[in-house]
Amino acid sequence: MSQGLTEEELKLEVSNLRKEVLALKQSEKVSKIDLAEMNQIFQTVADGVIVIDKDFNVVRVNETFTVLSGFSEQESMGRKCYEIFPGALCHTPGCPMVRISCCVERVEYEVAKQRRNLTRIPCIVTATPLRAPDGELLGIVENFKDISRLKGIQEDLQQSFEKFRKAMGGIIHAISLTIEKRDPHTAGHQRRVAKLSRAIATDMGFSWDRIEGIRMAAAIHDLGKIHVPAAILSRPGRLSEPELAIIRIHPNIGYDILKGIKFSWPIAQTILQHHERMDGSGYPFGLFAEDILEEARILAVADVVEAMSSHRPYRPAHGIDKALEEISKGKGMLYDPKVVDVCLNLFLKKKFKLE
Repeated sequence: MSQGLTEEELKLEVSNLRKEVLALKQSEKVSKIDLAEMNQIFQTVADGVIVIDKDFNVVRVNETFTVLSGFSEQESMGRKCYEIFPGALCHTPGCPMVRISCCVERVEYEVAKQRRNLTRIPCIVTATPLRAPDGELLGIVENFKDISRLKGIQEDLQQSFEKFRKAMGGIIHAISLTIEKRDPHTAGHQRRVAKLSRAIATDMGFSWDRIEGIRMAAAIHDLGKIHVPAAILSRPGRLSEPELAIIRIHPNIGYDILKGIKFSWPIAQTILQHHERMDGSGYPFGLFAEDILEEARILAVADVVEAMSSHRPYRPAHGIDKALEEISKGKGMLYDPKVVDVCLNLFLKKKFKLE
């Protein structure tokens, strides 16, 4: 017997070897199945996937990536990633490989990538480290999500919004002209108040969209005067208390007309509150300070400044100096101090003109 093994011992050893070989073969079979499954998953992922080594060489790509980039798998392998699918961050410190090499664990950003045919495709890119079992960085895996359709939807929505905004602006302008026809002595008043309100809101750092809302509210803030008899609006001399009471309901009327319209801005509420004052002495509800919309506080100052500086049937124009003096005296008590400061700065330093 070889090496002193008995026949029984030799048979046992051969049997054990056969079992080990069978186990290895089974393990290899399972590994091949797992590898095939992983490869199928890799190839059928909806997003483009690319594996890059530390030298920016392409190690592997999936089918979706080849569609996005325009380069086949064979054409991609071994080439530099920035040669086949370049973007704005290539060759910059923001490059995912550079950032991950500096210990960043995940990089996600939006960028337009250039395809083989030189067209650009917007993508959300996610990059993660590719590491060896011992933790050594081997490269990165980048995932590209095509957001062309999303961008198209966003553009369509933006165009729809622009059409809506223009239509709404036309409606506001038509209403403003209607009010001026009713009360020709204040023709241009609302337009000038809108101009000043927009300038104040701009200098206060409001967003463009919010400024548009304030401008629109100011352009029709006297809509409720449609309800006031023309004889009262155009009559010279001081108004009686009953006549003043009629005029003072115009914010409520304007609000009632507009409250059912689904504006993107608080236009109806701004009009309702534009005669409120910080100390509660205003109308129609006697609101105090922070209970008054900031839009209405801006409109209140702009309305007073324009009204005092212009001619009215019941009194001559006081002029801009008197108007600015009025808001200065009422600063903090009647009018929002921030709004007053911005308004004074516009006229005294920036040489703003109401004309």
